[in-house]
Amino acid sequence: MVIKKEIIIHSDIEKCWNVLGKDFANVHKWASVVKHSEGSGDSFNGASCSERGCNVKGMGALKEKLINYSDDTHSFKYEITEGLPSMAKEGTSSWKLTTISTDKTNLMMEMNMDISGFIGTIMKPLMKMKMGSMVNQLLEEFKFYVENEKPHPRKLKTIK
Repeated sequence: MVIKKEIIIHSDIEKCWNVLGKDFANVHKWASVVKHSEGSGDSFNGASCSERGCNVKGMGALKEKLINYSDDTHSFKYEITEGLPSMAKEGTSSWKLTTISTDKTNLMMEMNMDISGFIGTIMKPLMKMKMGSMVNQLLEEFKFYVENEKPHPRKLKTIK
C-alpha cells in the first residue's frame, strides 16, 4: 500500500527543515495524532538522533528508525521497527522538502506499508483510506505550524 501526498508551505525551506528534519524527534509539537515523541540513539548523518519513539492515537507505541537523512537534500526516510499492526510486514515513510521560491516550499510525503494475509487483503482499502486521511491531516498541521509558529487548533484540542 502506497500513499503519496504533497503540500505547499508558505515559508522558506530552511525554516521548514528546522521543524521537520532538525527537530525530527519532536513531531509531537505539531502533529495532533502524536501524543508524545522522543528521540533516541546516536546522531545519524547530521540528525540529532537515529530513532524516534511515538505514542500515536489509534496505533499505540511506534518505534521509527532513520534509514536516510540529508540536510543537503532536506529529506529523510524511516522504517517503522515496532508497533505495526500484525497484518503489516513492514512500513516506511519518506519526507522531502523542495524549494519553489524564497518563500514557498513543497513538502512531499510517501508512506509505504506491506500488507499481507487474508485479513490484510480485506482491510487494505479501509486502511488506505484511514492512513490517507491521517497523512492529509499531518501535512495540514505541519503547514499550519510552520506558517503560524504555533500548533494547529486540532493539536491544541489534544493538549487540553
